[in-house]
Amino acid sequence: MIRVCYVIPSLSVGGTERQLIYLMRGLARDHELTVLCTHRAGTLAGDARRLGAFVHVIRAWGSWDITLRHKIARYFRAHRPDFLHTFLFGFDLAANRAAQDTGVPVIISSRRQLATWKKPRHIRIQKRANRLVDCIVANSQAVADFAIEQESAARDLFRVIPNGIEADAFLSDTEPQQTRLRFSIPHHTHVIGIVANFSPVKDHVLFVETAKELAGRRPDVHFLMVGAGPLRKPVERMIEDEGLTARFTRVTTLGELRDLYAAMSVSVLCSKSEGFPNVVMESMAAGTPVVAASVGGVAELIEDGVTGRLVTSRDPRDFADAIERVLNHPEEGRAMAERGARFVRDHFSVERMVSSYRSLYAELLAESVRKGA
Repeated sequence: MIRVCYVIPSLSVGGTERQLIYLMRGLARDHELTVLCTHRAGTLAGDARRLGAFVHVIRAWGSWDITLRHKIARYFRAHRPDFLHTFLFGFDLAANRAAQDTGVPVIISSRRQLATWKKPRHIRIQKRANRLVDCIVANSQAVADFAIEQESAARDLFRVIPNGIEADAFLSDTEPQQTRLRFSIPHHTHVIGIVANFSPVKDHVLFVETAKELAGRRPDVHFLMVGAGPLRKPVERMIEDEGLTARFTRVTTLGELRDLYAAMSVSVLCSKSEGFPNVVMESMAAGTPVVAASVGGVAELIEDGVTGRLVTSRDPRDFADAIERVLNHPEEGRAMAERGARFVRDHFSVERMVSSYRSLYAELLAESVRKGA
């Protein structure tokens, strides 16, 4: 049985973490899976354990923690994995060095976002880590292209494997009006929603500015924000300052997500940067029309006017125009949503993602065996 060790800060609820759970679910029957968390186990650790994976916390006190390499190496010597596969920046170098120290045959790294936040010191660390890897997997071509340029990395080191989605999980069997009633959303309104953690990159400020623009144009719109995070309170104060409190509903739990997508007239993505956004795939799978900022890998999901609407500027008036186009032409909006749902089902299933990883793992392991012969 092939032994795979994943290293990630935690299995908290997030896009990358959910994708890792999907991947492990597809591999669990014939792979021995381990997750080493360098911060904490996280909410999804229970999901991983139910799949038969071993989840272990090897606490690091920061990317500067010089003991981490030795802690991971100790684990590798005891368990002899065939693969090291790291997710998210911060601990690649320590994990890769530990793998090299202990003779782990294959080392894989991941790129899942346009890392515009990285400073020169981060890039230097990443370049050193890259010297030890056999492959870097990006979740979109845009992410791969960005990383290749930022890290001065060889293009043939990269593979693109898009995120996968369990599309049926986002089909609601609840009437939209029931969901609206449950969350006290006005009955006869168009619901404009955003599903995102409250962080700077998701740009809730732009969403509120768009809401202000739309609310000034028409009385039949209501706005729904789903998510939590450190910037929630400042955004709520902004809504209050703009006199829009009565036009907004806030939901923190993601447990009702498929029902909330079904209750939306339009799902909006305002992000400043994205790798391959799960929320766009989820909205499309739910059959909800999408208006999205044309950033990162979004254009690999949405063809403007065909499977959704892309906005190339950061001007709230342009977002409002795109949303109004969907509201004013409902048949066109429904047709885009139907095409989007088919596109996601045909191209971005979890099964397809898992199959791509299986093929990659087999190829890299065979190559490692040839090199060692």
